[in-house]
Amino acid sequence: MAGCGSGSKNSSSGGSQPINVALNQTAVTIATGAPSQFTATVTGTSNTAVSWSVDGVSGGNSTTGMISSSGLYTAPAQVGSHTVMATSVASASSSAQASVSVVAGVGVSPSSATLNGASGQTQQFTATVVSSSNQSVTWSVDGIAGGNSSVGAISSSGLYTSPDGSGSHTVTATSVANPGQSANASVSIFTFSISPTTAMVAPSGTQQFNSSLQGFSSNTVNWSVDGVLGGNSATGTISSSGAYTAPASIGPHTIQAASAADSSAMVAAQLTVVNSGQAAVLTYHNDDTRDGAFTQEVTLTPSNVNSTQFGKVAAYPVDGQIYAQPLYMPQLSINSGTHDTVFVATMNDSVYAFDANAASTSLSTFWHVKLGTAVSVNDPQGPSPIVGILSTPVIDATTNTMYLVTENSGTSSTFYLHALNVTNGIDQPGSPVAVNATDPNSGETLESSCYQRMGLALDPVTNWIYIAFGSCTHGWVLAYDKASLVQKAVFNVTSGAAGGGLWGGGGAPAIDDISGNIYLMSGTDYDDAWISPPPAYSQTGYNDSFLNLNPATLAVQSYFSPDNNYTLSTNDADLGSGADILIPGNSQYPQEVIGGGKDGNVFIVNPENMGGFSGTNDILQTLNIGTTQYDNIFSTPVYWNGFLYYHHNSDVLRAYAWNASANAGKQLASQPTYAGTVFNMHGATPSLSSNGNSNGIVWDIDNSAYQSGPAVLHAYNAANVAQELYNSAQVASRDQAGSALKFTVPTIANGRVFVPTASELDIYGLLQ
Repeated sequence: MAGCGSGSKNSSSGGSQPINVALNQTAVTIATGAPSQFTATVTGTSNTAVSWSVDGVSGGNSTTGMISSSGLYTAPAQVGSHTVMATSVASASSSAQASVSVVAGVGVSPSSATLNGASGQTQQFTATVVSSSNQSVTWSVDGIAGGNSSVGAISSSGLYTSPDGSGSHTVTATSVANPGQSANASVSIFTFSISPTTAMVAPSGTQQFNSSLQGFSSNTVNWSVDGVLGGNSATGTISSSGAYTAPASIGPHTIQAASAADSSAMVAAQLTVVNSGQAAVLTYHNDDTRDGAFTQEVTLTPSNVNSTQFGKVAAYPVDGQIYAQPLYMPQLSINSGTHDTVFVATMNDSVYAFDANAASTSLSTFWHVKLGTAVSVNDPQGPSPIVGILSTPVIDATTNTMYLVTENSGTSSTFYLHALNVTNGIDQPGSPVAVNATDPNSGETLESSCYQRMGLALDPVTNWIYIAFGSCTHGWVLAYDKASLVQKAVFNVTSGAAGGGLWGGGGAPAIDDISGNIYLMSGTDYDDAWISPPPAYSQTGYNDSFLNLNPATLAVQSYFSPDNNYTLSTNDADLGSGADILIPGNSQYPQEVIGGGKDGNVFIVNPENMGGFSGTNDILQTLNIGTTQYDNIFSTPVYWNGFLYYHHNSDVLRAYAWNASANAGKQLASQPTYAGTVFNMHGATPSLSSNGNSNGIVWDIDNSAYQSGPAVLHAYNAANVAQELYNSAQVASRDQAGSALKFTVPTIANGRVFVPTASELDIYGLLQ
């Protein structure tokens, strides 16, 4: 009869009993390195001896596992499947076999990992003990319990953290119950970096990216844009050497470098194609940081800007006050030719395109459009006698479209967003659209009494136009898609409350062109009913606040309100009387926000964590630059080449040294360089021209004679503002500007300075 294991038998001649071999087990699963006892039963012969083999190898070996003459099988260190065979010594044709499955006594998952050492990546390993009910293990790296900074550290829960530098390491889990049982996982550490990690480039511009890869057999990388190998015309293209060429349209893109040896090893950089043009001024204060610096000026220098060589060269009469900053596009295809063109918007709802290079004897208006009837108003503290286009437009150079907001009377809506073709002044298809808003939370609506004073902003990340309102019950920010002019988002600064007006002396929201985040400062513009006096430090909404807004939803991501907010409100001392700018920071805070208001305090704020509203101003630095208790700052500062320039009310121009790499709280110098003329009527918002980091000139307009006399253009040496280079009153018979207005900002480009006034656009340059 058959034994308990599988076997074979042999029938000898003469009818003798067949020889049969049977094993005590026909299938067994054991852990690596573990023993298993086999026994063989031989029948049909008096010789019961057997010989043992594993996978046909007598006695086995280290790969198959070893089996002794008594049938004690010891599994190999590797998992796998094997066959144990017992063969009768009496009859080589009689045998029995059993299948053996060798599994890890301790299993580790995953069995291998590839990590970037340069970024301190982590990998979670898990261990399973199959040979014991006790699942506890100890972890080691390269034989070092818990690892270390050189080989990588591993926690008691199996979380591995890669070390700096490339290399190969072994993570081991050892059973606590059976220390002889363990399992390994291999870890390959590579270092992979990309530079730069963020970049901004002009449409159709170029940017070189470089990668550094170590830890693989090959350091070859494959470049892609937005997941497309090599990119394409829509995303921009990138060569095998990392040379990126931007598309003609603005927008954000992701640059990726992947190891050719292991595509899971990848690094990425964020790039934005921004709205810019060579030697163009397309938006308020020159760019989205609002730093006010035009750094491509090669004609005007501190040596030739003087009353002998420099002065007024042309003046274009217009039909209304010019509160908006003039915008400029060089070499524009317009009027059947190619011309440097300056654009002006007036309070009479008119827009002009002028020849920027004209002399007084050869003025040329390329086009003039009137976009409705302005609203009559008599505001002793604001616009008078009409309000039409009050804010600075923005131009999208990639589509030749100017976006602006008009205020109209006799129409179904008060505010309209226009998209004009800059070559002819004609509304683009779908333009204009009525601008209205309803707060989805409170049901409150945008009032016709609001002013749209802050400049429009075009965010290259969302490709939306942002419009801010104030001087009414609430402050508002509205977002519109630049192509469809469809409203995308609405933000009420004081939802369910009041105040929070946005005007900022005519400034514009600052934009981080990598994240798209929007930064601005609110005022009060109502009363103090929504702000609790100390020690409560609470408010409804965001009166007198720095704001960080999400560009896609306009949700508040972070904010800061000064600890004296209640006092500011009760004394009409708006924080938001000035506007903020983004400025280069240190390694801990790569960008910082700077702005100040009526009480003269300049605040330096971490844009990502602004500090909220509490009994202490939890910000990076505060510096009071005021000369009176209130009514100090009504302007946007200028930043250039390590200096911050302010010209506040009843004071002279001041230059404060900025040490970006210094520790927070030590970056802005407390002792400025200053000199020049005291400006009343809210001081001035300066602009700056330079050739890179040289030949810097600070320009600002003295409007102290508002409603009584001319504006006065001033120029100062940016390296030493105590040196005034020129002012338009020095040779008044030649250089006198038009009537003074409030909050005007000069524009400098291609050797010309464009000065907006209450009655004309004045152009200054080198005299012929």
